[in-house]
Amino acid sequence: MTLEAQELNGRAVEQRSSERRSASFATLRGALFLHRRRNFRRTNDHVNAYQDWHGHLPLAAALLILMLCTVDAFLTTVLLNEGAVEMNVFMNWLLQQNIHAFTIVKMALTGIALLILVMHYNFMIYRYIAVKYVIFTLVPAYGLLIAHELNMLASI
Repeated sequence: MTLEAQELNGRAVEQRSSERRSASFATLRGALFLHRRRNFRRTNDHVNAYQDWHGHLPLAAALLILMLCTVDAFLTTVLLNEGAVEMNVFMNWLLQQNIHAFTIVKMALTGIALLILVMHYNFMIYRYIAVKYVIFTLVPAYGLLIAHELNMLASI
């Protein structure tokens, strides 16, 4: 990549070659597998520090939570058709407006919350609770919610 300095209206302006901005498989490979901040620089940096790659387990947990959220949304609509009542006021209002809006908002809120949690994977909440444990605790919690909904569906 070459840098050229050009004179434009009396100011020096840097221009990068166009090959840096082009999309390629090498760019995709670098984004997926060549992470810049995989390890910490100092030994004390592992708490309250950002990192590019956290490993396969947080990724699997986040994807599993999203899948369980999808199953939860489906089971919620099935239970509502059978006469159940949505207890969340906001979600109940969305269900009254449009079922597609309910699904989109439910998935978007869960996805944004997971993104924020994974970004802060190495952080502590109130100095005692590690965010990484919150992420891994959400998987069985969603599992219990799905089991409860299936139990409610079986009793109808």
